[in-house]
Amino acid sequence: MSTVDVKLRRVNLRDESVSEVDDVVTSDRAVCVFINDKFYRTLITTPAMVKELVLGHLLCEGVVESIDDVEALEVDPLKVWVELKNDVDLDLINMGKVDLITTACGSLSAPPREDQLGSLRRAPEVRVEAERIWEMVTELNRRSDLYRSTGGTHSAMLCSLDGTVRAFAEDVGRHNAVDKVVGAGVLGGVDLGRCVLVSSGRQSSEIVLKVARSGIPVIASVAAPLESGVNIAKATGITLVCFVRGRRMNVYTHHGAIVV
Repeated sequence: MSTVDVKLRRVNLRDESVSEVDDVVTSDRAVCVFINDKFYRTLITTPAMVKELVLGHLLCEGVVESIDDVEALEVDPLKVWVELKNDVDLDLINMGKVDLITTACGSLSAPPREDQLGSLRRAPEVRVEAERIWEMVTELNRRSDLYRSTGGTHSAMLCSLDGTVRAFAEDVGRHNAVDKVVGAGVLGGVDLGRCVLVSSGRQSSEIVLKVARSGIPVIASVAAPLESGVNIAKATGITLVCFVRGRRMNVYTHHGAIVV
């Protein structure tokens, strides 16, 4: 279940009234991930699309390069067991994760140093109509039922360049929502290099870095970018579009990809 029923006391200062109200809040669970029988990380998530979450997380965090690296993935129900074809150094992957406090709510990766940016995957060059971007964000908002009922989630959506929706997810974490739709796209055989990642959350380096690793060339967000996110987008060729609201949008990087 993605929500749980609660009873609350609502205080209204306008008329100094107090009333008992039935409401719903978003569920969150701790999902422990094990790789090759070793503990990897605990993800705090809305308990839906867990398989997609873990697969997308491994891809977007650079643990694997493609779905072909994954031998098996078993969800059981709050533990996920992943078997990779090759051994990975989990100590190296997790090194320093407690030494840096980031803006992330689901990603523990430190932003890459400037001298590391050249090693990141370069996004393919694409062109997408501005009207399609607006329609994608409108559709993201339309589908965000869990947010409307609880106010406690972020949304992400994966779309083809023509606006066709390939995957949609809501989660308590904006990073988790991105991981889920990337994982769903990979499982569905979607060509991520011909897609737009649509997001409700702000675009920090952690989010943009996830998208860069996945090979998606365009990000469209309702929210704001951070300087770190703009820098990653510039370095990797990603077109970063933010503040898509009220028939307006700001294109921060690689402006030529957006056709007006």
